Amino acid sequence: MNRKMFSKLSNFLQNAVDTFAPNLTPLEEFVYHWKCVTNFFVDNKDGRQRIEETAIGGHIERMLEILQQEEIGSGEIGTTGPCLEYLLQHRLLDTLYTLGRTDQPPGMKQVVLSFFTRLLSRLKHPLLPHINVHRAVQRLVKACGEVKAAPTEKEEIEFLCTVCAKIKTDPYLVNFFLESPPKQRREEKKGEASAAGTVVSPPKAANVTSLRFGLVDALVSLAQSEDAWVAVKACEGLMLCGSLPEPTAAACIVERTQFCSFLAGRLVTQYDALPTAITPALIDSVDAKWGFDTIGEREEDQGFPGRRRVVALVSWLDYVDRVAEAANPTVATAVSREVSQQLFSTRFQASLLQAAESTIIVYTAYLTRCLRTVCSSALLKEFCFFILGTERTPEPVNQSEPKLRYRFLERCNHLSEEVCLVTLRLFDILLQKEEEHIFHNLVLRNLLGRDYYQPPSSGSGDQKDTQKSDPNPSNANENEEEKTPVNEEEKNSTEGTDATQSPTSSCPDSPAVSIGSTGEFPGNLSSPARPEVHKVVNSFLSLLPEEAKSSYQTADSSYDMYLRDAHKQYASLEEMCKGWGWPSKAHAVAEFHQEEFYMGSFLKLLFCKLEGTLVQSHAVNLLVTGLVARLAQIPHPALHEFLLDPFLSIKPGVHALFTTLTKMSGEIRSYMKSEPEFSRKLTLARKQLLGITYNLQNLRQTPKPIDPEYQCEGKRFEDQGRMEAVIVLEEFCKELSAIAFVKHHAAVTKS
Repeated sequence: MNRKMFSKLSNFLQNAVDTFAPNLTPLEEFVYHWKCVTNFFVDNKDGRQRIEETAIGGHIERMLEILQQEEIGSGEIGTTGPCLEYLLQHRLLDTLYTLGRTDQPPGMKQVVLSFFTRLLSRLKHPLLPHINVHRAVQRLVKACGEVKAAPTEKEEIEFLCTVCAKIKTDPYLVNFFLESPPKQRREEKKGEASAAGTVVSPPKAANVTSLRFGLVDALVSLAQSEDAWVAVKACEGLMLCGSLPEPTAAACIVERTQFCSFLAGRLVTQYDALPTAITPALIDSVDAKWGFDTIGEREEDQGFPGRRRVVALVSWLDYVDRVAEAANPTVATAVSREVSQQLFSTRFQASLLQAAESTIIVYTAYLTRCLRTVCSSALLKEFCFFILGTERTPEPVNQSEPKLRYRFLERCNHLSEEVCLVTLRLFDILLQKEEEHIFHNLVLRNLLGRDYYQPPSSGSGDQKDTQKSDPNPSNANENEEEKTPVNEEEKNSTEGTDATQSPTSSCPDSPAVSIGSTGEFPGNLSSPARPEVHKVVNSFLSLLPEEAKSSYQTADSSYDMYLRDAHKQYASLEEMCKGWGWPSKAHAVAEFHQEEFYMGSFLKLLFCKLEGTLVQSHAVNLLVTGLVARLAQIPHPALHEFLLDPFLSIKPGVHALFTTLTKMSGEIRSYMKSEPEFSRKLTLARKQLLGITYNLQNLRQTPKPIDPEYQCEGKRFEDQGRMEAVIVLEEFCKELSAIAFVKHHAAVTKS
């Protein structure tokens, strides 16, 4: 208390003296205040007083005010006034740095840091290019972050963030903060005396391996502070430094600082602390973004034990992803590889390759949640390489490398349904990511050779070839019906549509686009027939017999309910794939040729899962049909014709999507004959599956419990799983029809 009273009294007396002093010029007053500061250290060498007990803070504050007033009075930005010239010529900043470095009297470092911060932020004059400014600033930067939990942390981070903001405004200034080796610095000092107070060019960059980036080192130190505000501000500064375009600075950050290892190391620490007694649903429910958001004890209790640790990992991964997104490409690549090496290869892989089901389920769910967070190109690429490998050549039959990729594919057929579901969800998230390597590695590399296609040997047309390869001969009559042209009434109703209308009621008034087996992507054929799109749509809609369809009870039993979502999703995918250089026409690429066609393990898995629809759970069927629908929407001509062209001429023994679904249709027909109460059970099953609002896409996103009103005495009736599978197939055929029409409509609109 006595010290505070003494400090206030001394400041009052000083102000009184200043008031009654004769009028001085700004320069004289500036020099006077500076002399007061230096005289204090000459007269008081014991260092027992604290800074609050002296008038040093008031003198330094007044010096800053004089500099501001001088700049405002000059009217021209960039003009050096007499007070600023005095500060530069007499190296006042170097002296202040020395006084702050010793922190005598205690608290002096805070005063100096505050002065530097306000000097750089308030004056519009470009100060950093002056040698007597950037040299003192560089030295003060190195003095930050030296002591853990120091009382000056707040002032240190404010100063460092101000320096970062100045460098962001003019990235070339970063070269002033790349410290040269001692020998080179001694040579540079020889010319400093004559250059004092003048603007100089940044020093020539030495070998990167000999440079130091003190600004990044200080920020890394403060980013580990226990004070959340200080840590977040330090992370913001690191993100800014990483985004600088200067190649020398980027190389120095990667090779000469702890930037990359710090980001990846914290991820590893948080990964090691993750709870293991947790369900995939709880992991998936965690939604966290990097920033000031924290979880209190009350939220922890309301959530689940260990939620804070899961949030810590997800939020820090979100920060690393933001850094990789905004960073210089050199820095982004280095950060991503460091994360891949420390987290993916060292930690995740060991956990994912374990045999225990509980471990597989938990860590696959963690991997899926992390993948959901990642959006930056560099980090996402490393993520994909970790899961799928780097191979881009056609996948041979029975290949088992890379180990993790094929282990995931095997687990999709695991005896434990929970293992199967959590792995399918991982692939579902993968296919939602904007990375070309995902689609190439999983499906395209085995289709680009177009070895599945068999050119028609005669003019009989593609339909004849399709019938020959049809595994279900009972569909011949239906195929004949599909070849029937659309009648005049249908043709007249095909004008003036939009993408959310059914082509059975309307179609764009322009030449229709063939989606036949000519190898063309929709929109690139010259003279197709108008009803061609109707043939494709009706081929999928008529796959199941009418007796196996239960949506007739609803007001809208057609596929119109899927058109809006399909249109939105396809537009998004087109935009995503625009820069990947995919062709508009399917043609054989020689380097992807196979002696004997193999569709690849991923497509083979999906087709096998489709064939097992009747014996799989409803949850598995929803995920499998979702994966196939996602692939069908991809705007690649080879994938399009393999999945969505019912009339594709394929080689004997090759199974495309349509032939697989045709086989399923035959199984359903056989099952109908052996089940006398098929229609009643099918109706009851649809009522239990959300009734008239049943929609595959909505159900995949927000699954809801079955309404108790439709429960059969509180128990599932016999064969309910099979009935639900029939309903899924019916809706899946509608979804594929909608996708085929939307792709056709988009192509016609473009043409």
